[in-house]
Amino acid sequence: MDTGPESSAPDNPRKQLFDAFIEHFCSVNSHQGVFPKKCRTCGKEYENLHHYIGDTESKAQTMEDVGEIMGKSFTMVYRNCSCGNTLVVTITDEIMPQITEFWEALRLEAEISGHSLKHIVTSFVEEWENDINSQLSRIRKNTRF
Repeated sequence: MDTGPESSAPDNPRKQLFDAFIEHFCSVNSHQGVFPKKCRTCGKEYENLHHYIGDTESKAQTMEDVGEIMGKSFTMVYRNCSCGNTLVVTITDEIMPQITEFWEALRLEAEISGHSLKHIVTSFVEEWENDINSQLSRIRKNTRF
């Protein structure tokens, strides 16, 4: 995984790529076809993507492109609820039109960088989590009485 100040620098090409796709994923935030998401084990409900990412833990396999299996653009985002149950959110091109472009860009980044696709996906998810947690922290700070 990239570490050091250069990995989060605004002029870092990977950071720019990640930031662009994080913006696209924001469009999924309250998509009615995806959310709310309810844990079938404990009943906890995640009202939107920010809540889902910010209030769950990532798994070793965080995000997977299963488009070849499904015959269309199809991404699965795996997270663990606080009760330990694995939750899955599916994102298709109907939900996020840029999903195919996202996977193409990540595959290209893996090829160029010499890292595995899993490494690039994990790095993206970490950046995405950091972005969401930062947003949630600002919201919580601004809503305190």
